[in-house]
Amino acid sequence: MDLEVIDTIFTFSNFAALTPSSTNNSNPHSLQKLYEICVYLLYVVGFSASIYANFPMYQQITSMEFVLSILYDLNQFCYVFYILIVMMRLRRSRWFRLIKSLAAVKSAKINIPLKLIFVASQMVYYCLTAFGFYANIEQASITVAVFYMGEFYQHYVQFFYLMFASILLILLLARYERLSETLAQLSQARSSQLHSKQVVLKKIKNSVFTLKKGVGFFNDIFGWSILFTIFSCGSRTLVYIDVIIKHIEMLESQKALVFYHDFCRILMSWVGILSMIFLSDSILKKYDEILAQVYCFAGEVASYENKEIQVFIDVVLHNRPEFRAARFFSIDRSTLFSVLNSLTTFLLVIIQFKEV
Repeated sequence: MDLEVIDTIFTFSNFAALTPSSTNNSNPHSLQKLYEICVYLLYVVGFSASIYANFPMYQQITSMEFVLSILYDLNQFCYVFYILIVMMRLRRSRWFRLIKSLAAVKSAKINIPLKLIFVASQMVYYCLTAFGFYANIEQASITVAVFYMGEFYQHYVQFFYLMFASILLILLLARYERLSETLAQLSQARSSQLHSKQVVLKKIKNSVFTLKKGVGFFNDIFGWSILFTIFSCGSRTLVYIDVIIKHIEMLESQKALVFYHDFCRILMSWVGILSMIFLSDSILKKYDEILAQVYCFAGEVASYENKEIQVFIDVVLHNRPEFRAARFFSIDRSTLFSVLNSLTTFLLVIIQFKEV
């Protein structure tokens, strides 16, 4: 079953307190709660240490870069707070409602090896983290590198949720593809099979309702995560482009390794964001295809079935999935151009900004 990948991810990520320990762990025991709180407190200590270690850098950058860097740090802190406190403590039930919604609807065949994608992405991340740790040791010392452990953790939180969101979107897409296949088979059935058609239509209606709820739970879990990630990548991208333009000599200094590490990390985050955007858009496109199939099917049925078909059309029409970033904006292909437009505007302002 394709949902086994969720249990695998839950088991693996439990050490970082990012998800429940399993798909059955809706009511964690006291030790688990204590462990999650300890992880958060350790992160707060690590975050404070990384801010302290960044003081020398803050004194060398421009005022605009300083503001963006502070906003980035605050964004990352709020992100981890949202995951470890809000999601794991206050909204923990959303995970199990989403899994229940996915389990209630049959899936089309998924040709992508999801577990392999998960393992490969983890290996890439750990290699990049090892490179980052080495770069910090080369630039300063192992003590300074240890100060950045809190920063490494918040990078992992962001990476993990980007990867997990993409896998869940693939699972959702597979279920909408199954609905499309079922409708296609129903259209080819003989008109005399009225009872069987009614049964299938009822199942499809229930699946549409269930998946719409599942998308809602997905938004509850990942909506703020998507918003924080886009802001994080956007602000970091602006800072590094500005640094390249105004301080190109830095690429030849001892800080070059750290810069290349941060560049790879930002690039990886943008790949995750693009993956989510295009997968979300694919689901919306598939749903539009389903709606078109419904209208075609309505034109082929007998007149005495029209009333029931109209009810079915209304159900499909009013339960279109919508992916949103914390209810601030919708996630589809147009999001990419909105982000690029905003980045371009801010970049032009930053480039023209001069220190007094």
